[in-house]
Amino acid sequence: MHPIFLKIGSFELASYGLMTALGYAAASLYLIPRLKKIGLDKDTFWNLIFIAFIGALAGSKLLYIIVSWPQLGATLAEKITNIVRDFRYGFVFFGGMIASVGALIYYIKKKKLPLLKTGDFLIVGLPLGHALGRIGCFLAGCCFGSPTTMPWGVRFTDPHSLVAPELLHVPLHPTQLYESAGNLILFVLLHYASKRPHKDGKILAQYITYYSIMRFIIEFFRGDYRGAYWLGLSPSQWIALAAAAVSCWLWIRLKKDSTYAGK
Repeated sequence: MHPIFLKIGSFELASYGLMTALGYAAASLYLIPRLKKIGLDKDTFWNLIFIAFIGALAGSKLLYIIVSWPQLGATLAEKITNIVRDFRYGFVFFGGMIASVGALIYYIKKKKLPLLKTGDFLIVGLPLGHALGRIGCFLAGCCFGSPTTMPWGVRFTDPHSLVAPELLHVPLHPTQLYESAGNLILFVLLHYASKRPHKDGKILAQYITYYSIMRFIIEFFRGDYRGAYWLGLSPSQWIALAAAAVSCWLWIRLKKDSTYAGK
């Protein structure tokens, strides 16, 4: 595809970085007009976005390093060199989500904001931004799918893409587009669900449930290395199962206590 969106001299604008930035911008622009509804001031909102961004960047890179450690080199020096060589690539979404959630919970509680109500508000914008970010993955060639004979298989031909060299020119499942489309559908569902009366935490539970199921299924079609498998499942699939268990707990909690507001 097109891993480099723009090149001027020695300056290169990576397509992945551009689409990720557009994803954050789109999510923020969607949420800003709705601040009054939840009673958030703009300073607090931008602090939340900044915390989510830093958490996502650090957490996704850390989990990538953990699951890819055996593939990063034979010696510690080689591993460190490969990690810092090009920081623009090599991220795992679930790592970023876990780190962001932890940091956001800390900040929300520190500001004495209603936890689940704030989570419901923020989570609607996430799949919109994620959908654009996955298009960046598609352009860069990362998170690529396994070989397929399906008519919609995509051939990556740019040698600078992140597709494994042996899979260049081979029809692959466009798993990046699968997830992008799934996230767009999820965004629409959450958008309309958030407009209807609901218990605090319901929108958050819906996101965790639907995304976990979607990611678990899409992982079967991935062709890139994502860490050691255990019982036939990738690390991301195990995290998806854990997230689904959390969502089940949240659904049960919401059903049992109609007065629970998550403060």
